Amino acid sequence: MANVSRVNGFKPVKHLNGSPYNGQANIYEVPAGETIPVFVGDLVLLSNSAATEGYPAVEAPVAAAATSGLYVGAVVGIINSKVDPVNGKLSNGSISLDTPVYRAASTKQLVLVADAPDLIFEAEADAAIALTSVGLNVGVVEGNGSASLGSTTTGASGMQVDASSVNTTSTLPLQIVGFDKRVDNEANATYNKVQVRINSHAYGSVGTTAV
Repeated sequence: MANVSRVNGFKPVKHLNGSPYNGQANIYEVPAGETIPVFVGDLVLLSNSAATEGYPAVEAPVAAAATSGLYVGAVVGIINSKVDPVNGKLSNGSISLDTPVYRAASTKQLVLVADAPDLIFEAEADAAIALTSVGLNVGVVEGNGSASLGSTTTGASGMQVDASSVNTTSTLPLQIVGFDKRVDNEANATYNKVQVRINSHAYGSVGTTAV
């Protein structure tokens, strides 16, 4: 049967050694100076804007990072601006527990990022990726051509794996390591879900040539 498109960015599923991903993440700041929104499932880069909360700063990628760029990991959560992550206490003022679901443009926000260099992520391809592409490198489709076109309702990322970019090129940011073996994921078909690792990682390798 045909695959159903359910774009929600990059979801960590396991480590390279096969051990499961159990929710580990680190706190990062998206500085107010960053004008591109950040959604859960977005791959992020270290920001060139200064952090102010004592955490590393990250930003959503622009179009140039789709085929090159040192990614940190994927956003797995948005920390409510009323919560102080140091002591877990709330700051003054009212709080709405179901918001925010994403980091709005030009807003300082703390986010949780799954940033281990050996993580494997599940993501949807924007077109069919062949089973024979395992081991090759690949780029990212960033939604609107400049950043993730995520949902401001659900907070889900709009990022996908760029099927047209599959190649051996070392600067491509991702490497295909497998496919999800599920009844709802038809092989060699449009919108198939693939497993990738970050090939050019800010805390790891700057990228290797695929075979």
